[in-house]
Amino acid sequence: MIPSIDLLDGRAVVLVGGRRETEDVVSDRPVDLALSWQRRGAKRLHVVDLNAAWGMGDNREVIRSILRAVAIPVQTGGGLRDEDALRAVFAWGASRALVGTRAVQEPDWLRAMTVRFPGRLILALDRDERGVVIDGWRRVAAVDPRKLIDLANRLPLTGVLFTDVGSEGRLRGMKDIPRDLVQRCLRERIAAGGATTVEDLRNLRDAGFDHAVVGKALYSGALDFAQAQEVMP
Repeated sequence: MIPSIDLLDGRAVVLVGGRRETEDVVSDRPVDLALSWQRRGAKRLHVVDLNAAWGMGDNREVIRSILRAVAIPVQTGGGLRDEDALRAVFAWGASRALVGTRAVQEPDWLRAMTVRFPGRLILALDRDERGVVIDGWRRVAAVDPRKLIDLANRLPLTGVLFTDVGSEGRLRGMKDIPRDLVQRCLRERIAAGGATTVEDLRNLRDAGFDHAVVGKALYSGALDFAQAQEVMP
């Protein structure tokens, strides 16, 4: 189970359904928040730059500070759409980088990036009721998710992040567990969106997920971190 830190305007926030107007600030000091997760025993952190994902500035300095402060692996994403951006986050100390919008739209670019950064990229497959969504969840991509998974299986990617955007921040479990896609995936399988209870985590584990990214359920107290770690370390 991987605690999530979503960054917006320099603060750690949670959103509902990926919509900015639902912003709820969980910490004005995201570096301290990252350190607190490390102290509590988190084995990995998930850090997303929402500003960069939406093309509205960035949180580069905050991310660099988090990476300097913690000793545990950090996977980071949000607006990573060219080689220079990927090279930068790895230079800062990120263990893995999430690629979504451009990777979904340009398979040749994804292939090239996995050659340059083998075993360090995670394909972000974000879905809602419309299908696969990109550009900070604002646009629908005309792609077949099964073909994306098949491509991921052929490349030296480290994993695939399956996000149920519609369930994000709603504290009611992952509404749509894509079991067929999860079983099709031969890389590390990470769930995100809606996991709220220990039972939700068990359901994700039983569906074939290796890990789950959790945000609002942890910050609201709906999910106990220690119990969650027992189900999905």
